[in-house]
Amino acid sequence: MNRSMWRKFVVFGVALLLSTMAVAQEETGNIYVQVTDTAGQTLPGVNVEMTGGGAPRLGITSAQGETRFLGLAPGNYALKATLDGFSTVEYPNVNVRVGRNTTIQVQLSAAIGEVITVTSESPLLDERRLTAGTTISQVELESIPSARDPWAIVQQAPGVMTDRINVGGNESGQQAVFRGQANNGDENDFLVDGVQITDMSAIGSSPTYYDFDQFSEIQLATGGPDVSKGAAGVSVNMVTKRGTNEFRGSARFLLTDAGGYFGALDAADPGYSDSDLGPGQTGYSGDTVDRIQEFGFEAGGPAWRDRVWLWASWGQNDINRITGGGQSDRTILEGTAIKLNAQFTAANSFVASFNNGDKRKIGRGASPDNDPSATWNQRGPTGITKIEDTHVFGSNLFLTGQYSFVDGGFSLTAQGGAGSGNAANPFPGGEKYTDGNGFTTNNASGGNSRPTEEFKIDGSYFFTTSNLNHELKFGGRTREASTESGWSYPGRNIFHYDGVYAGVAGDAQFGASLGLPVNRADDYAAVYAYRQGPVPVITNYDSLWVQDTMTMGAWTFNVGFRWDDQSGKNSAGVVDANIGFPNEMPALNFEGNNADGLAWSSITPRLGVTYALGEERKTLIRGSFSQFPDVMSLGNISRTNPLSGNLAYIVFVDDPGGFPGFYDAGEQYAVAAGYWGFDPANPTSLSSSNKNDPGMDAPLTNELILGAEHAFLPEFVTSLTVTWRKVTDFQDFQRLFRNRDTGEVTTIPASEYVQTSTTVIDVPGIGGSAGTYSYPYFSANSNWQYTGGQYFTNGDREIDYLGATLGFTKRLANQWMMRGYIQYNFDESWSVPGSYFNNNDPNRVLPGVAAGAVIDGSTYVVQSTGSGRNESWLQSDWGWNLNGMYQVAPDRPWGFNVAANITGRQGYPIPYYRSASGTDGISRQIQ
Repeated sequence: MNRSMWRKFVVFGVALLLSTMAVAQEETGNIYVQVTDTAGQTLPGVNVEMTGGGAPRLGITSAQGETRFLGLAPGNYALKATLDGFSTVEYPNVNVRVGRNTTIQVQLSAAIGEVITVTSESPLLDERRLTAGTTISQVELESIPSARDPWAIVQQAPGVMTDRINVGGNESGQQAVFRGQANNGDENDFLVDGVQITDMSAIGSSPTYYDFDQFSEIQLATGGPDVSKGAAGVSVNMVTKRGTNEFRGSARFLLTDAGGYFGALDAADPGYSDSDLGPGQTGYSGDTVDRIQEFGFEAGGPAWRDRVWLWASWGQNDINRITGGGQSDRTILEGTAIKLNAQFTAANSFVASFNNGDKRKIGRGASPDNDPSATWNQRGPTGITKIEDTHVFGSNLFLTGQYSFVDGGFSLTAQGGAGSGNAANPFPGGEKYTDGNGFTTNNASGGNSRPTEEFKIDGSYFFTTSNLNHELKFGGRTREASTESGWSYPGRNIFHYDGVYAGVAGDAQFGASLGLPVNRADDYAAVYAYRQGPVPVITNYDSLWVQDTMTMGAWTFNVGFRWDDQSGKNSAGVVDANIGFPNEMPALNFEGNNADGLAWSSITPRLGVTYALGEERKTLIRGSFSQFPDVMSLGNISRTNPLSGNLAYIVFVDDPGGFPGFYDAGEQYAVAAGYWGFDPANPTSLSSSNKNDPGMDAPLTNELILGAEHAFLPEFVTSLTVTWRKVTDFQDFQRLFRNRDTGEVTTIPASEYVQTSTTVIDVPGIGGSAGTYSYPYFSANSNWQYTGGQYFTNGDREIDYLGATLGFTKRLANQWMMRGYIQYNFDESWSVPGSYFNNNDPNRVLPGVAAGAVIDGSTYVVQSTGSGRNESWLQSDWGWNLNGMYQVAPDRPWGFNVAANITGRQGYPIPYYRSASGTDGISRQIQ
């Protein structure tokens, strides 16, 4: 038995031993019923029948007068409670939402033969709620105006910031970047019907796109003590519709046209003047909508009434924009879904579904800086298969098992063709080239596959000890994600940069360090050689969790723990030598590795308490503490793979006679540096120059939430929440150098860098320049040679966050609904000890506003050129959202809805960068 199978066996064995009831909490909701008589005494043996959504269900109250209906699809249900000698009580309108627990207090009176109908709204307050965030119902998705895009919907969750505003679908052809409180976007999680589908090659993103009319609800979770939530980011759970005993369907056709939107509205004058132009700008340019066309249908109903139901949908969204440079940017999103629900017995239910999203993009990368030959045609079909079975073993015991497979991946094919003002394919093989103005001709092509497979079991068991009622939840999952990529550049698998654009032309000092003739410095240009082999990279994610929800009178306690184990490996493979530079980048035969033994194992607590005030329990006081480990990406593993994609940075002397800036065989050159794990001093190495710290821990987010909720009406709830977060053990990447005297490979402290130049940036401002900003540029001293690799380990920075949210939700009742929030972030600051400044490249970290202060123990604004937690451009102090709907004459054939959706936020900081090459051969972007 191999290690992967052994892991699955162990995790599932433990999960089966622990699990005693399973509810797919991530795609369903629950109804809890408590029955008493008029004196307040609990009534056992009451028959409670629930109808709606499918087959009827029957529950019998326990000795505590309780029964429950779990794992319900979102929607409206009807309850009826009967007991010999007592009145019959009916609740015709009980609302169920994804992830929400609806509690119904039923009171039976000694009135034989009487039927009492309770028409009041079911309560929106949820004393058992474990997640922070919000749930968008089907009514809201259908009636509240939005961009019909999950990435636009996320801004309705308090504390979530997106990098763009999607107006009418103009941004729906690409994924937005978004983040929650004190977390990076790579901790976000995507789910469809409770199936985790997050792209582990690009963690925090979705592997596919969606047909908006598939959804019955979208649940947005930003935190909280629920043990089923694995990461600290925003969880976007999209729940698709399902068939019921009632046949239903819908069709749509939507059109946005550049010709005045059917003549009703014209594009507004932005009101800009020439005085608003920044340095170097001569005019305004931006993307405009040419035409957006969407159409599709969905339908469902019973295949076997009360037993089997079917539902299916298909939709297409055709988005055509014109870029600021005049190029067409067209994206076609096509979504197909089919779902089968079955309940062959009262104790067992079954779900099988398939979703397929396909993105076709013509002209990806279109911009004023790219020739059409440098743009791509993209294709990315992704299928999501799910099989799930739930069995009820008694009133206190349930079990759900789930299998899912996500068949993801995409391809990019460069369009090729003529460069600007040049003959078709001016370079041999149409090789990629960027001229002195940054204009690019031709590009690479390739693609990858990104499948994931998961087995999951969820469980709960209800029991009573003394005065405590327990709901004990258990679960386990094992997930395997993999990727295999293949990319190449046309011609010799190299691409060229004009020397001025690359920053090497005229740099005699840099040329001398490479042994190039200094009298030819003005002729320096750059070329990158590429090498990649098709090597499968695999990551494994194993988890177990347990949580006890205890209720006693007005108190609800939650105590839970979650164990996560994350690791991966690089499989064996073969790569051919680079065609243009076969000696510098030779062929390799790789046997695979375990990514330097990188493995994260975490045990994290989830604790919560809720207290209900007053006899009517209309006010709740809450508090919770949770910890979330970061998610390991496939990139953390593939970075130690010598075949995963390497670059050699080569500076050459461009001889006259050929195409300017184009490398011709025979021209003098030198390898300046390696990137993406390539060490030019050891080109035949079967290990990457990137290294992982085997003792590294997963970065950890600590969260404390305090809040209060009050129900003015059963369907109208307001809340005030304060959230504190601290993130520790950050991921840190430190460059690796080789000591030229001893051959030792290590990271180096800031003291081993020397100032080589001064970088000056002219910062744009309103009406012209805001002034210049200058600071020194550093390179490693001549004793050290850059290996092209980086060391991946824990850093010693920390981040603290404190924010508050005031929100309200009014569920649709009495013809109107409304939702809104105001979010204010009091603090999101970095704590950076002196050791971080002392042990890093000085170009990466600047003391900012605290310059000149004592470093140790001080707080700094840290600027970084790398991606990761420090997304300084995606921060703001405040934001708000308000949306609502009013039904005009809903009981009349001509009735209609009036709805609005308004969002506001503080603007984001705008970063400015300057590229520079150091004498150590490293090209850096300085912010």
